[in-house]
Amino acid sequence: MTDWRDAVLVGVHPLSSEHEGSAVRAGHGRIGRADVVVAAWDFGVHGGSFGEREADAFIAACAEAASTRRPLVSMVRSGGTRLQEGMRALVGIPRALIALEQVADAGVLHVSVADQPTTGGVWVAIAAAADVRIGVAGATVGFSGPRVIESMTGVAVPRGTNTAESAGAAGLLDAVVSPEEVATWLEDLLVTLRPDDPEPTAAPVPVGVPDRSGAEQVAHSRGVDRPSGAELVEALLTDELLTEGLLTDAVPLRGGDDTVIAALGRIAGHRVVMIALTARRAGRATPDGYELFARATALAGRLDLSCVVLVDTAGADPLPLSEQAGIAPAIAAAMTALLHCAGPTIAVVHGEGGSGGALAGAVTDVVAVTENGWFAALGPEGAAATLRVEATTAADLMGVAPRDLLGCGFADALAPADAAALREWLAARLDLLRALDREERRAHRWRRWAGPLPGTPLSDPPEPPEIA
Repeated sequence: MTDWRDAVLVGVHPLSSEHEGSAVRAGHGRIGRADVVVAAWDFGVHGGSFGEREADAFIAACAEAASTRRPLVSMVRSGGTRLQEGMRALVGIPRALIALEQVADAGVLHVSVADQPTTGGVWVAIAAAADVRIGVAGATVGFSGPRVIESMTGVAVPRGTNTAESAGAAGLLDAVVSPEEVATWLEDLLVTLRPDDPEPTAAPVPVGVPDRSGAEQVAHSRGVDRPSGAELVEALLTDELLTEGLLTDAVPLRGGDDTVIAALGRIAGHRVVMIALTARRAGRATPDGYELFARATALAGRLDLSCVVLVDTAGADPLPLSEQAGIAPAIAAAMTALLHCAGPTIAVVHGEGGSGGALAGAVTDVVAVTENGWFAALGPEGAAATLRVEATTAADLMGVAPRDLLGCGFADALAPADAAALREWLAARLDLLRALDREERRAHRWRRWAGPLPGTPLSDPPEPPEIA
């Protein structure tokens, strides 16, 4: 075993002697201050290959994690399926996936470390299927190793193919860390995701609704000095020194690009998944961005975390490449995942809200808008082209300003734009949402978004001119 494994496995005890001789060693113990269940691969046993006995050991680890509700940490070093066992080994893939479903159903975290190497069915069924995925720098990580690819296809793959670094760049790993950093990374993650421990918060200071027309609100939002989604995530999930002396950091979740970002962290003792739709001011999300959104939201649901979505997007990326890559089903999948999320959900429109691409992040229990936010069925420029009016006129017609969003019932509250005040506001709202029964809260969310908005409708817009 490598040095980092020796550090992590100190104090981990085998679950039983039943799986001795297996390449997978299942045990329980502590990583930092967290009680965990570990499934660690021993590369010295047939190259860590995954056979029938290894599947038995991994399933036992999953059962232990689900029954004790301890996080499952899989530490993988495997060339894949044990070929000498044929189909008896290959069916370990569905066996492992079913065992992990039981872990997910129990609301238990699964974090996997992909070490040198992690390939084949073990990458498919275990490491790539984890809630949070870490790669060890320099490790071979992928469905096939370079030597196997060349032997099967006759094509020599470029240097650096199927590595932890390339998997990280593709959004298949959430972090790529040096061997020396693995233990600390795991400890930080487990500290961040320990049970909620809400802290006392000050009552939010009321915020006055700005008296602006739609056009004025759009101009204000685009011109004011305000943080991007990425900057706001960082400000809201800053380190917080807790009563037991633990310092927590936000733990990023990675996607195929950086149009959307997501992170695990804490707000006043509440575990949260925070998503910025989008990361840059008024950016546009791609299918990869919405895929990360759906993954992060589903993770919040499985682990019963609160989900906070920061909305500032001109809409989904409309370019042909995104269209062909499936932007429409990606938006629908993201919106569906948010509607289904079992944890409390809050959306904060802190900038632009453009069309259905933005609405994917706003079908939440509570929708708030700041003095810098606006929301529309389509961005003013696109609406102007459709209605054949000026963009300023389109903004006024659609009722995009905070007073309009509150009046029609789309928004529930005006939240502070300042990050420190917004953090207090979010903490207070999460306290209220957590006090509600989970199923009742989710049923209310579905009823809310299954019907029309309850507030005052806008006056009928003028008909667009006839097209000659």
